[in-house]
Amino acid sequence: MMIEYLNGLLSEVNPAHAVIDINGIGYYIHISLNTFTALNEKKNVRLYIHEVIREDCHLLYGFYEKEEREMFRALLSVSGIGASVA
Repeated sequence: MMIEYLNGLLSEVNPAHAVIDINGIGYYIHISLNTFTALNEKKNVRLYIHEVIREDCHLLYGFYEKEEREMFRALLSVSGIGASVA
């Protein structure tokens, strides 16, 4: 994986995604409900990233804790489970 984490100003957050502003660039990051809860009322944040690069898109999945990202990656290794289910 290329991106380990992103640090920046939380400019938007909802239960499905967050936008982190890093030096004027807004990164759209898919998040879990657990991460959404952890981000409650925070301004500066660090999210651990899982990056998915496909032919038609680049996706970022962010997690408040490394352990949650590792569980996500373990679930992805199970046949038939994709990123939205994981």
